[in-house]
Amino acid sequence: MASGMTRRDLLKTAAISAGVVILSDSFSVRSYAQNQKVRFANIAVGGRGEGHIGAAAGQNLVAICDTRQSAVDKVGKDHPDAKKYSDWRKLFDEMGREIDAVFCATPDHTHFPVAYTAIMMGKHCYCEKPLTHSIWEARTLAEATKKKKVATQMGNQGHAGGGIRRVVEWVQAGVLGEIKEIHTWTNRPVWPQSLDRPTDTPACPPELNWECFIGVAPMRPYHPCYQPFNWRGWYDFGCGAIGDMGCHTWDCVWWSMECEAPISAEPVKVVGRKPETFPKQMVVRWDFAKTAKRPGFVAYWYEGGLKPDVPEELKNDTEIEEKKRVLPDSGNLFIGTKGKLLVEGDYADSPRLIPTKWMNEFKKNMPPRLEGSPGHHEEFILACRGEKPWDFPKSNFTYAGPLVEAMNLANVAVRLDKKLKWDPKTMKCPGTPQADVLIKRPYRKEFWDVTKV
Repeated sequence: MASGMTRRDLLKTAAISAGVVILSDSFSVRSYAQNQKVRFANIAVGGRGEGHIGAAAGQNLVAICDTRQSAVDKVGKDHPDAKKYSDWRKLFDEMGREIDAVFCATPDHTHFPVAYTAIMMGKHCYCEKPLTHSIWEARTLAEATKKKKVATQMGNQGHAGGGIRRVVEWVQAGVLGEIKEIHTWTNRPVWPQSLDRPTDTPACPPELNWECFIGVAPMRPYHPCYQPFNWRGWYDFGCGAIGDMGCHTWDCVWWSMECEAPISAEPVKVVGRKPETFPKQMVVRWDFAKTAKRPGFVAYWYEGGLKPDVPEELKNDTEIEEKKRVLPDSGNLFIGTKGKLLVEGDYADSPRLIPTKWMNEFKKNMPPRLEGSPGHHEEFILACRGEKPWDFPKSNFTYAGPLVEAMNLANVAVRLDKKLKWDPKTMKCPGTPQADVLIKRPYRKEFWDVTKV
């Protein structure tokens, strides 16, 4: 045996030379030829979870789980060999040795328990956005990913697109000059918010595993106002519009500005405040300190139909028809010392400099292009198979975690209705101890105990 080489090293070297990929987890070391498939468990297969069935089935979908039996039955018709569950804990207990990777599309408050369990078991994990329900959870998942070196990906599929790469290219090439101000807005929420808790207690449908839907949140009676999608507006279950769409619409800001943690977050406008649900409308501001790569800047988030003012460069752009001289339903506006960039839509698909005349001149001398993506799911699966490094997926948890920390800090500021200073090293808001319980929320331990994973 060569000096310093272990038996495992020798086996791995031999396997690679024979065209075999090795996947490892806490239960076993799996070796398989490259034409074999990654074994997936899909946890939550209704709603957004349906979008991941094809990617998993293109490999080997061995287990499906959903709190609604109808969702399990629907997917199970096309995948009869997949084992069926309504409780993700039981899936992990029974199939820990039989799965390599997980797709998680549960409600926001359950993302962390599922993803953390998967990672600590050595499983690759794709988790829908927002990555987590709290700041501490986002930090913990990022750290666990680095430790275990498993493939991860947050479900903000626009990160793999060409539009967001154009934004990054232009911003980092200095086309806009120094950027001091950025505005981001969304047409969400498209679900009810600014609600009071219902007082009636209708019977829970037999097909719904209510215990598993509630999960780590405080128990409450079943009510149809939370199901199947409207949980997004409730503090106990969702992260509101900023959690749902910020990971999409604000992603081009985070990537292009190479953001580090904000130094503060504050509510600018809040309409329809209620104790248990997100408001009807809100505007939030973050402040970012100067770094070696860029000056300090401020960023604003608008939701519920609120938007920034239409810039003069767009309002007076005679080269486009008048009906287009307005802001889109969702998008971003970067304001630099040399000009402005308008990014239309939630996925940065249509960035353009304004006015049109400037954009037309700019097309003649575009900056170098970033490397494209093979596809959002494809990035993840290539890393799962060991054909790319564990951190190959561009929105892996080490990128997504810090982004979601900033998103969730805004929600903490809105809930406490005050400007918060932020210390990312201690994960504290100095002078605001009441923020602690929102930064790291307590869990219903009779359902799941993080210390026992």
